[in-house]
Amino acid sequence: MDRLGDVLDPFRKQVIDIKDALAHARFRYDGIDLILGNLSDAKARGAAQEIFGLATEKMDAVDSMLDDIYRKLSALDRTFETRDHRGGPDS
Repeated sequence: MDRLGDVLDPFRKQVIDIKDALAHARFRYDGIDLILGNLSDAKARGAAQEIFGLATEKMDAVDSMLDDIYRKLSALDRTFETRDHRGGPDS
């Protein structure tokens, strides 16, 4: 049977790939934020800042969730790896 780490590795890679895509989206987002920050209309500029502020909160929340998923996958792998080395019930 495959080692649990071999099963979990593709999921961890997907989390890393998603975090990378999020970082690229954040880079583009920052560029748009800079452009809209120079609007001459104060109301439009204020609305853009509010929207971008909320979007930042959501991106940060997604990033934190991805970190948590990655940590849980790694902890699960370590737990079962330790169990296998100790000669756990499934050894």
